[in-house]
Amino acid sequence: MTDLHAQIDLVEGTLAEPAVDGALGTMKRAFAVLRLTRDDATTGLGEASPLPGYSPDSMEDVLRELGRLCEAPLSVDALGGPRDVLQQAFSACPMTQPAARFALETALLDWLGNTRGRPVHRLLAVDKPPRGVPIADLVHAASPAQWPTEADQLVEDGATHVKLKVGADLGAEVSALETIRRRHPALCLRLDGNRRISAEALTEHAASLEALDLELFEEPVPPAQWQAALRLPLPYALDESLRDRALSERLLRSGRIQAAVLKPTVLGGFTGALALADLAAAHGVPSLVTHTFDGPIARAACAELALVLGTPLAAGLGVHPALALWPAHQVAAISGRQIGPHGAPGLGLRFEGEPDA
Repeated sequence: MTDLHAQIDLVEGTLAEPAVDGALGTMKRAFAVLRLTRDDATTGLGEASPLPGYSPDSMEDVLRELGRLCEAPLSVDALGGPRDVLQQAFSACPMTQPAARFALETALLDWLGNTRGRPVHRLLAVDKPPRGVPIADLVHAASPAQWPTEADQLVEDGATHVKLKVGADLGAEVSALETIRRRHPALCLRLDGNRRISAEALTEHAASLEALDLELFEEPVPPAQWQAALRLPLPYALDESLRDRALSERLLRSGRIQAAVLKPTVLGGFTGALALADLAAAHGVPSLVTHTFDGPIARAACAELALVLGTPLAAGLGVHPALALWPAHQVAAISGRQIGPHGAPGLGLRFEGEPDA
């Protein structure tokens, strides 16, 4: 058995511009960084970054739970399979907060990858050759009037998939989306309602929304109104509903769901996300990975998960304002708007000025 020693640090700051999240724009962000180190100095990094107003856990709860790792070394079998190592760790130190689980899983997998000289996606998908996954950009402008201009800029910069948060004023938003579609007929458009649209409003604008030829429409209505929404011919995707096993199974059985949107920060890490991907796949539904305005450690972990899934759907891992709170860095799996296989060990994350492994 190998002893790993834990250290917890906090990264926090005020954003230069708000990060759009449903009805809210958040200007502050905090990240708990977990570092696991063996006596020979090999390390693994994990990140817990619950999003206020969205995540089921708080930073206070996460820090309390992760802090238990600092009380005594964590013993794991360095020669064991990756999933066995994760199981050993959680048996020794159970965790209930999803973001804390994600941080510990990520740090362990990063450490294993650094120890064995293999990227995380190769540790978890040894028999499946990974393929590239495109990245979708999020439009950050709060006003629909600004959406077409921002979409123009993204497309000019090379974007092929764009996601927009809707539901504050669906009429104005549809009008802006129609402008974007006229200007960019081939652009893949995704919408996210964050459960803010009533079934009545969705029905009222259904014909216009259908004419937009959307790629996906995430969580448009509150849970109680899904039955009415499913009558409309729109390409629905599940996000928040995945936290409710009974609801997600019922919706997946409907045959109307086109994708499952996996956020490891709120689903309990790799293990929780992969279990939901398996559930969705059993109903013929593909999965994609996205962030909760996380830091670079979680972004690198999500990129590795996207490679494990091998999904053809674009991952929601574009650059966002919260990343500016961190030192300059590179993620080996991410090049421009593409996630691809690589040979860097662990997460393949390097901060500026950090020596190569």
